[in-house]
Amino acid sequence: MAPRSVRQSDPKSLGEGIGRSCPESNGKAAIEQLKLRLKEDRVTRLALMILDKYEDVHLKDQVVDSMDDARHFRLCGKTVINFGSDSLLGFDRDPRIQKAIVESLEDWGTHNGASRAFTSVALCEEAERRLAQWLNVDETLIFPSVTLANAGLLPALAGKGDLLVVDRLSHDTLWQAAKVAAHNGANVRELNPATPNALVKILEREDYEGCIVAVDGVYSMTGTIPPLDALDQVTRSFGGILYIDDAHGTAVIGPRGRGAAAWKLDSLENVLMVGSLSKAFSCLGAFVTCDQPLKRMLKIRSSTFIFGGPVPPPYLAAICAVCDLIESPEYDEILGRLQNRVKRLVDGIRRIGLPMTGGLAAVVAITIGDIEKTLSAGKWLFDRGFYVQSATYPAVPLMGGILRIQVNANHSIEAIDCLLDALDDLKTEFELPGN
Repeated sequence: MAPRSVRQSDPKSLGEGIGRSCPESNGKAAIEQLKLRLKEDRVTRLALMILDKYEDVHLKDQVVDSMDDARHFRLCGKTVINFGSDSLLGFDRDPRIQKAIVESLEDWGTHNGASRAFTSVALCEEAERRLAQWLNVDETLIFPSVTLANAGLLPALAGKGDLLVVDRLSHDTLWQAAKVAAHNGANVRELNPATPNALVKILEREDYEGCIVAVDGVYSMTGTIPPLDALDQVTRSFGGILYIDDAHGTAVIGPRGRGAAAWKLDSLENVLMVGSLSKAFSCLGAFVTCDQPLKRMLKIRSSTFIFGGPVPPPYLAAICAVCDLIESPEYDEILGRLQNRVKRLVDGIRRIGLPMTGGLAAVVAITIGDIEKTLSAGKWLFDRGFYVQSATYPAVPLMGGILRIQVNANHSIEAIDCLLDALDDLKTEFELPGN
């Protein structure tokens, strides 16, 4: 049946029009109908309402005009301290990482010009080897991004007859990947809450050939860590594999920065860990830990590896340069600087008495509540010289709006202390509850 907004036409008359351009008005009408349909979606409708109603305070979809080494940037005509950057170790401003990018351009150009299904530049194999060496695993496989890694890996790992269990609080990319896996025949189940007892109940009642349990290493919004060790024990006792998206733990938590999974588990050999090469690495791409036989099969089965395009050679050189830093004594000082600033912020927030989560990695979340108050609180801080991310539904629960703060190693101590002074005033200004 034709859409209600489209008039039924004689097939013969439609055929007579082939080869002639359609009136411009018909094309415009189709686009207008498309926009009307998209606006009917509940989340889209709510998001557009927020953007329109709180245009002066939401601070979304803005353009940064400039930035410096101390995390000042210019936004909306105002220079503020950026507490929304996920370049957590400051490597985006490190001249050695920048030099690696520039010097590789002469040898490799800006792109290797082919899917990795056909060719990979030698820099890519070197980067994968260096990552595996740092993580104490057999192999790693690089993807263009964490989003594309998850989108390609979960459907590759869980197919018809398999069980895929996904933590409800996991990143949206895991859930989008789960939809593809479900379409391909996998049985997808939600883990809520992410506890060993809840997982046991799911695994006891399901029949499956293979089982993948997908969780975050560090929750992106709250900065908290699920009980990875207990979840791994349960998963393995039922013959399954734990899949950990550790994007927010990569290079900032655990032994030598190997992530939350390496911190909580004895080894990464019996799990699949996805790490980010953008956030703390300040480069581009993602990786998954594996061994050589599995790596070969993942190259065949992961559509986003085949069709997603490669990480450009200059960023592969930068990844190797970051590995040089991580394996040097200087990394201890850089990571210690970050940890010192995180602790200073967390201790200060606790003294103020604001409700918060996180503090183990570099994400700290202060609970505000409803959408309007959360957006207004973020704008209030912005007007006083601090940019933090006001996260609202659907990124968090409807009445669970947060101010999401990301601490960087190149934030000054003075910047941390000034933000704490502003948060102290914020608590009074917005009549926020204590912790």
